[in-house]
Amino acid sequence: MSLNNAIALDTSRSIVVEACAGSGKTWLLSSRITRALLEGVPPRSILALTFTNKAAAEMRIRVIEHLEEMAKCSDKDLQKKLQDWGFSAADAAGLMPQARSLFARYLLDPEPPVIS
Repeated sequence: MSLNNAIALDTSRSIVVEACAGSGKTWLLSSRITRALLEGVPPRSILALTFTNKAAAEMRIRVIEHLEEMAKCSDKDLQKKLQDWGFSAADAAGLMPQARSLFARYLLDPEPPVIS
């Protein structure tokens, strides 16, 4: 993971992402939203704004895909994904049970993140 991605995925920081088409903004923002959920941020407290309805829909889909992947992938792949998002190996190992259950909790939450 690049240093810029590590900084942008750090949920203790506020960020604005501005870049050209095809540069990975949707991946970055959907990963950041998913990481925030994994860290225990209540879904209703997350707000992501983009310029088009199409981009917002894609971001919502990718968050759900990240959550589903974490619920279903192998331990090795989940460990790698969490480390790619900037968690240390030890923190990633400790977060694996929570990552596995996050998809079901997200689907049952009546107040999902606002991605618009």
